[in-house]
Amino acid sequence: MNRTKAKYCVGQMIHHKLFDYYGLILSVDQEFCLSEEWYQTMARSGPPKNKPWYHVQVHGGGGLRYVSESNLETDLSVLN
Repeated sequence: MNRTKAKYCVGQMIHHKLFDYYGLILSVDQEFCLSEEWYQTMARSGPPKNKPWYHVQVHGGGGLRYVSESNLETDLSVLN
C-alpha cells in the first residue's frame, strides 16, 4: 500500500480555505475513515479519500471538524 505523508501534524494551527475558519489539528488519518454516507452528505466538494484527513478543533469554540488536507493551508498568522 502506498501511503501519502501528511502535510500537517498534531498541534499545528491551520486555516480552512473554503470555509475561512482557523483551527488546531487534533489527529491525522492517513486516508478518509468515516462512512460513505458522511462523505456524500458533508464532503460536497469531493475531496480525495486516499489523501490525509484531519480532526480539527475550530478556534473560538466552533466545534470539531473532519477535514481533507486539500482544503487546508498553514495558518500563517501564528508566525507573525
